[in-house]
Amino acid sequence: MSIPVVVIGAGVVGLTTALQLKRENSAYDITIVGTFLPGDISLFYTSPFAGANWHSFASVEDKYLQELDTVGYHELMRLADDPQSGIWRKPNASYYTPQALEEVNGDVSKFNDWFDAMTNTRILPKDELRPGTVFGKESEGLVLSVPVYLTYLLQKCLASGIVVKRVPQITHIDHARTLHSSSSSAKLVINCAGLTATKIGGFTDPKRTFPVRGQVMVVRNTVDKVIMVEGFKEQNESLYIMPRKEGGAIIGGSFHADIWDGTEDLGMTQRIVKRALKYAPELVDPSFKGNPDYLDIVRVNVGLRPFREGGVRIEIDPSKKWLIHNYGAGGGGYQGSYGFAQRVCELAREALSTSKL
Repeated sequence: MSIPVVVIGAGVVGLTTALQLKRENSAYDITIVGTFLPGDISLFYTSPFAGANWHSFASVEDKYLQELDTVGYHELMRLADDPQSGIWRKPNASYYTPQALEEVNGDVSKFNDWFDAMTNTRILPKDELRPGTVFGKESEGLVLSVPVYLTYLLQKCLASGIVVKRVPQITHIDHARTLHSSSSSAKLVINCAGLTATKIGGFTDPKRTFPVRGQVMVVRNTVDKVIMVEGFKEQNESLYIMPRKEGGAIIGGSFHADIWDGTEDLGMTQRIVKRALKYAPELVDPSFKGNPDYLDIVRVNVGLRPFREGGVRIEIDPSKKWLIHNYGAGGGGYQGSYGFAQRVCELAREALSTSKL
């Protein structure tokens, strides 16, 4: 007997959750509903604007998020073996400026991450540091080519029998139960709405969901590893350069909370360009992988990361036992997606075992 399930949201979290639910239980008859689908461009559809790599934001104390992100690391590294996924293994190198060192009072142990052992992180010798940096480390990482990977997930969902529907913005969570492709009432609704969760009524959240604005450039130049530099006078800005498998790179970035404006900040673009050329001069070296001798910018993207106070919400709704929330991942949607989905699978079993629907 099939179990009708509606997943709200066709970003990376929604697609991954739907796919893992179907793999978990073939009886799940899943419909993904989204105002935006892969291929769409909108300020409120965050997934296409990501870098993306794996670099967990979990603190040393946050064991819960560590567990979720660990699942993601191993699964994404496994998927890198599939040439269709758009994922490739690349070293992830983090560099720190004198200002970054000053901010930790010279204690480089503050640059340690909980995952250093898992990713075989090594401290970089001085002759491997970038110009203008004083400390660095490198780990075994990966890069996702986001447009390719989202399409890959979508195709996997469709091939498994999941239906994908474009719908108007959902304004009340109860309405989502009526959107299943069979016209049957959904026994489970999985809320992966990201930032648009703030537009859906019918449920409450004691924590606030809010945007964190990010600005990046897509360029035709490339590098041979993920490059991240921390420690600039602009406290909400850093440098990251992520090479893409199909060529080119993503260069960012910024981190500005509670800003809904999707227009390009020209001053920020100039700062990103200046930093990129300073810390990664190979970007404009024609002898390095055939790069142009100038920064060849395809476009500038602005996206809104779906942050939530207290972190991602993954739980059965206290008032509606047919509703499972999975939103508020912030900038960690790609790296945490498989861990989030695994937890949703557990909650789905729990919800159905206790439900009288």
